Amino acid sequence: MISNFQRSAVKWDALLRDQMLKYWHKAVDSRGGYKVYDPGDRSWRVQIRLMLNGRNDRGQNETRRGLVSQARLLWVFSHSHLLGYSTPKHNFLKAATHGYSYLIDKMLDREYGGFYWKTDVNCGVIEPHKILYGQSMAIYALVEYHRATGLSDPLEYACSLFEIVQQRFHDTSQKGWIEHCEQDFKPLTCTGERLPGVPDIIGFKSGDAHLHWMEALTQLYCEVKDASVRDSLVEALELLCTRFYPPNLRETCEYLLPDWTTVANDGFSNLSHGHMLEFGWLMLQAQQALGTELAWDHFENILRHSLRHGFDHERGGFYFRGKPYEPACDTTKFWWVQAEGVSALTDAVVHFDSDEYNGPLAQLVSWILKFQIRSDDGVWIVSTDSGGRPLNVRKAGEWKAAYHEVRAITKFINSFAPTVSYDRRQQ
Repeated sequence: MISNFQRSAVKWDALLRDQMLKYWHKAVDSRGGYKVYDPGDRSWRVQIRLMLNGRNDRGQNETRRGLVSQARLLWVFSHSHLLGYSTPKHNFLKAATHGYSYLIDKMLDREYGGFYWKTDVNCGVIEPHKILYGQSMAIYALVEYHRATGLSDPLEYACSLFEIVQQRFHDTSQKGWIEHCEQDFKPLTCTGERLPGVPDIIGFKSGDAHLHWMEALTQLYCEVKDASVRDSLVEALELLCTRFYPPNLRETCEYLLPDWTTVANDGFSNLSHGHMLEFGWLMLQAQQALGTELAWDHFENILRHSLRHGFDHERGGFYFRGKPYEPACDTTKFWWVQAEGVSALTDAVVHFDSDEYNGPLAQLVSWILKFQIRSDDGVWIVSTDSGGRPLNVRKAGEWKAAYHEVRAITKFINSFAPTVSYDRRQQ
């Protein structure tokens, strides 16, 4: 079975090198930053209706720059260059430098610190909120750009941003981190509400934001080995392991109130298979960075639950969400959930090499190649239904900026075909 994964890794390496990364390289925009926009399969009726209503939807989206997409593509290009994918025609280091310049010059708040949530290349800052999720993505990207260039400034910006997050977002009385603030870091007051285009729920603490904060802290700590960063990483890891994704999966939740009490709303009782899988392998990564024992039992408990209750054993692919120990109530297959499944199952196969995980990973890879990729450029579409019928065929957007799939594919390649990765870097 491992030899089959080696062949798949070689195939994915070629797909990434010859098709996917070339598609994303087109996001580099001479106006600044990355243009992350795909209108999808829009009918002519919708296009005419937009025109009659005086809306130039395409132009509005093409000029906007969200912190998440800008940071994620900065990471993608930096990571791709580190792995040796740059060529004279597609220089990913140059593409990363382009995005880094925009991030620092246009999205960094020189008055209060931190990065704005959204800007526009024509209008400047349009959403000045400070969101924990976005700051986490910025640190994650800055660390990778530092690795790609060897420059000290990106790492210094990352360290400075860490200090600001600790000063402004950290909940010193209850632990954890506040997630949604105004430009000046006053917490948003519309508790229990969702803001358009902003992740998670205002005033709550979420597993989603905390796991990405842990991810950023892991990479920052690997570079600086600073005691304060380590303390924050230990805290984030402990909260995720005990509050959001504990070994007793009946206690798993996506949201908690600031004092860690349960949200009295059954609508928040569903768990996300994607977030659980993502947490599982990121937990191992954080523990490895800290030099502590890897919690393989905890990891397996999470993975086995999602394989039993959230995986399509007939066709392959992970479903979106459901209640603990119950069949998935939302069987949509989102691209990012499949990517996190690849990452988690890759770790499981490498560590255990058992049929329990080998079979699902083979099914998942087959599903992605058959149903998640719908075009010659090799880019994954947003979602399909359980049977593979496309639901959202867009390939790019503020939340669809190559990060999940490139992170998963490169992890898969480096795990199963390390010589291919090594040879590419030596060229």
